[in-house]
Amino acid sequence: MSLNWVMLARNPVDAYVPLPHETTIYRAPQRTSFKLRPVGNQSPSGSSVYPGNSQSIPRSVKLDASQGRLILTSHRLLYLPDSPTSVFQSFAAPLRNVYDSHITQPWFGPNMWSCVVVPVQDGGLPTGSPLEVTVTFKDGGAFEFQECFERIRDRMQEGINHIDELPTYSAPSYGTPAVPVEVPVANPVNTTTTAVPAGTAVNDEPPPYDAVI
Repeated sequence: MSLNWVMLARNPVDAYVPLPHETTIYRAPQRTSFKLRPVGNQSPSGSSVYPGNSQSIPRSVKLDASQGRLILTSHRLLYLPDSPTSVFQSFAAPLRNVYDSHITQPWFGPNMWSCVVVPVQDGGLPTGSPLEVTVTFKDGGAFEFQECFERIRDRMQEGINHIDELPTYSAPSYGTPAVPVEVPVANPVNTTTTAVPAGTAVNDEPPPYDAVI
């Protein structure tokens, strides 16, 4: 996970400069808010499931953005605030550093998507302690985002690293013509015929009764 390391694009539609072989999988609706907080104190035994766990939790880490763009790519989780500051210009987390993603549905208000992230070395955030990301989907899209995220994570766990095998999210298409399937015939019948010499009369009538006896 890194802070302010995303290369921004001049094209407002693309918003970011992709890494080599990186593709956009899902773009959340425009109005999404972002919060970054330290994960709560770990147990004294240090039995955290997150890599790089440390007893010293950096309480000073606190980032907020009321509105921005949440982008899921084949490599990273990105957030670009609409009003960047000198402290918070962009956020990026490699997908392999994201854990425990889930959706929260409050009684009132929009749905929220949360996860635990582990900072990378020299990424602009204190390493050694996991942090929690909370994104609020003010215009919807939380479940679609989670579906795409789980699909990519499943591919990664299966060891599929080919970017071409991670299609972007799209609605199912209907009316696709069926592809004919050639079904092999079991035990084919021998259809070889014997040629009849030219000039030979062919008698199609059955043999006489006496000949049969």
